[in-house]
Amino acid sequence: MSRIIAVLSFALVIPSPALSQSSEGARSPAEPIEKLTHPRFSYPTWSPDGRRILYESSVSGDWEIYVMDLDGLGNDGGNIVQLTHAEGNDRMPSWSPDGNWIAFVSDRDGDFDVYRMRSDGSQATRLTDNDLPEIHPYWMPDGSQILFNRLVRDERLYAIWSTSPDGADQREILRDDELNSYAQMSPDGAKIVFDKWVGNDEENGEIYVLHVKTGRLDRLTENDVYDGYPAWFPDGEWIVYSSEVGDDFKLFRIRADGMDRRQLTTGPGSDARAHVSPDGRRIVFNREIDDNINIHVLTLEE
Repeated sequence: MSRIIAVLSFALVIPSPALSQSSEGARSPAEPIEKLTHPRFSYPTWSPDGRRILYESSVSGDWEIYVMDLDGLGNDGGNIVQLTHAEGNDRMPSWSPDGNWIAFVSDRDGDFDVYRMRSDGSQATRLTDNDLPEIHPYWMPDGSQILFNRLVRDERLYAIWSTSPDGADQREILRDDELNSYAQMSPDGAKIVFDKWVGNDEENGEIYVLHVKTGRLDRLTENDVYDGYPAWFPDGEWIVYSSEVGDDFKLFRIRADGMDRRQLTTGPGSDARAHVSPDGRRIVFNREIDDNINIHVLTLEE
């Protein structure tokens, strides 16, 4: 599985981090996971009202962005609507906090740039315009900015950037001699979680937190395996992420101070790109088995 750009399909799973009783590195006693899709669905995120899932799929031949309801789900989801229809690949969608807009990346005009569109797929607007690929757009909690990652010219590195929703105000937030990717702002706007290739080693991804006001970096994980794809819980106290267990990724959660690391998923397949529901009770994610990626939902224990 590519650790930078490739996103292939989904799987949804929902376990409760705060209530899990497993010890460090231990497996959860049960795995209440529901499969929502067939292969080639990926990169799921919850709508702000918790009723829909936004995602990407290549079932039409190229990558397009879709939305589906959680009501009446079967193996094809419920009430699926295709939002993008342009030539090229539209990927990595992220809902604005008010639910009215979607940020995504597209190569419809060349390299991958950041775009914005209405939640019904209309009014698609290009926000960035350069020859450097950009990935992983995520809205800030107040809707004022969109975080994304931009390739550093002539380097195998990504830096963390932000843009205003109209593309007028673009700023570099973090750039060093290591790849920094998958950046997301905490609910209180004080911290950014991201994964970093320590020593720019693609086999040594670790989870870091950047304190916005001071610029301080806190390293949350330190393992001999790859840790990546972090996302905040709505309370801002917990972070869900993926870590290698054997030959696969499994979901873990950890406190924002790096304490109380616990494994959330087990079973076959590789679990990544998790996103927590607005009520903090469920996690949607990708599960890859035999090169097929599907969306699953994990319900957290009470």
